Amino acid sequence: MENYYEILGVSKDATQQDIKKKYRKLSLKYHPDKNPNGEEMFKKITEAYEVLGNEEKRREYDNPSPMGGMFGGGDPFDIFNNFFNQRQSQNKKGRDLKINLKITLEDTFLGTEKLISLKRTISTGSACNTCNGKGYIERAFNQGFIRTIQNVKCNACNGTGFHRGGEVIKEDVKFKIPRGIDTGQYMRMAGKGDSVWGGIDGDLIIVIEILPHQTFNRQGNNLVYEKSLSFIDLILGNKLVVPHFNGELELDIPKGHNFRKPLRVQGKGFLTEDGFYGDFFILLQPNIPSNITDKEKDLLEQLSLEKNFVSE
Repeated sequence: MENYYEILGVSKDATQQDIKKKYRKLSLKYHPDKNPNGEEMFKKITEAYEVLGNEEKRREYDNPSPMGGMFGGGDPFDIFNNFFNQRQSQNKKGRDLKINLKITLEDTFLGTEKLISLKRTISTGSACNTCNGKGYIERAFNQGFIRTIQNVKCNACNGTGFHRGGEVIKEDVKFKIPRGIDTGQYMRMAGKGDSVWGGIDGDLIIVIEILPHQTFNRQGNNLVYEKSLSFIDLILGNKLVVPHFNGELELDIPKGHNFRKPLRVQGKGFLTEDGFYGDFFILLQPNIPSNITDKEKDLLEQLSLEKNFVSE
């Protein structure tokens, strides 16, 4: 067993107040949020304080059983309880926080950076007196000859294991929106959720929703734009200038182009997860004028008599 006094850097005759002060100082220094390399040390410090910070546990630690610690002081089942409690402590993780974030189509096409404010629970530096930092209360139920132990969330700390439930802070979090992300996909920021006594912080989960765009649509990894133009341009061909997130594009409309076939610009769509790009499609909508002049009507009537314009 490791020397808890050495881990906290206090002497064996240190007062409970001295131990508490030293723990707070070390926990701030090695907390994973402030020290990415301090997670293992933070766990050791927390484990040491859970024992030395509790007077009863400290007495048991200072005066081990004469059996050499084989059964942890009398009850032969304590060794198994201690084992499972240690495993559970190692696997403890704070509650994940989840937010829904609305972004524009341009945000996901170009990629951008966002700043959000959130509230999360952090450590107060001391464990809950009701559950001793476990976050739950053990309750026994007898059913005939069978005794069942059930873990019930501690209401005093709301399951965090902190004294009075921890401290709720407001924090600004900056992160990047990756190019090509789509509605329903999410990003996970490790360690930006709620804290928990003796474990690691939960994560922040950001669920993406893309707002409708007034100019473009998205179909899979393709960017889509609708353009209205004269049927004369479809017949004779013409130059066409269309908007795009990267700047205007100039395209050629071939002579006699079938409007049902979209114009396609390869590689001008959304970035895919495998590093490729979708395409940019321009859907052509023939513009049929509802009001025409007498001169236009005469020209169209003459044109309708030509063989290429006769209705079949």
